[in-house]
This record gives sequence, C-alpha cells and structure tokens, in this order.
Amino acid sequence: MSVYEFPKLFVEGIDGEEYLEITDNSAKISKEPSSPKLGKVPLEIDLEEIVDLLGERVKRSFAVYNPRKKVVIYVREGTPIKILRVDHKKVLIELSEGDEINLDSTYAHGITSKGEYRRFRSKVKGIVVLVHWKPLGGRDIYHVIVAERNAVKMVPLSDGKDY
Repeated sequence: MSVYEFPKLFVEGIDGEEYLEITDNSAKISKEPSSPKLGKVPLEIDLEEIVDLLGERVKRSFAVYNPRKKVVIYVREGTPIKILRVDHKKVLIELSEGDEINLDSTYAHGITSKGEYRRFRSKVKGIVVLVHWKPLGGRDIYHVIVAERNAVKMVPLSDGKDY
C-alpha cells in the first residue's frame, strides 16, 4: 500500500464516480449506486453539508473507508457527534478514522503563528469517524469528528481490495 493513499468519503444522496454498498457485516465499492446511495465525494467537502456544526449531529448519512485499517465506518443521519477543532499555522493530527479516542488523550499538535507549540487533548471518548481538513491559504484547519462506539457501524471491505 502506498503511503499516499487517503481515506475515501461516501455521502448519502450524492452522485459520485464510485458508490459504497453496506450490508450487515461487510461493505463493497462499486461503480453502480445501491440503496442507500452513498456516493464518493472529495474529503474537502464543505463539512456543513454532512454535519450540523452547532447542534453536533449528522445531517446526512456518510461512510468513510480507511485503507490503512481496511475498515468502513458508517454513520447514520441524526447520530450525535462531538467536533474537535484545531486551527493553527501548522497542524499534525495523530488519529485516523476508526481509531478510539479517550478522555485526555492527545489527538493533535499545532504550531501557532508565533512559533509556539500546542498539544490538543480530547475532552470526549469515542470513535473517530472523520478527520476533515478545510483548505484555506496559510492556516491548517482540521475537524476531528467523534461519535460513541455504539452509534456507528464498522465493517470490513468485503473483497479487501484498495480501490
């Protein structure tokens, strides 16, 4: 596997070049939509299209395929979430989709515009369901989306291929 492989984000109700089909105990990526239709979108999609930033709930069901862990994380519409935001000159995120996060565990490091180091610790416990990067010039803005373990579905990709 290449070090340059990134997670793939699939959002319900959106057309894409690939679609994700989720069953009870596996998931499959195909070129044809299924029900529910989860279409592949860029990871830099506007976060407000899929989550309510103020209400901290999922507005549109989505799934993330993490090729490093070979797991699909499916989050349904209405699922309560917590949003951990990191906004600094440079940011390093320590976690990826599918990782567990605990209270007081370090999830990111940041360098301020003054060159000062900051460590970000979690105030929540759960599963990382999405690491979102907001592309803006000059600053790194990341949102780490966390949900309770029992509120998400985690399944392997059925054929084990990295698409």
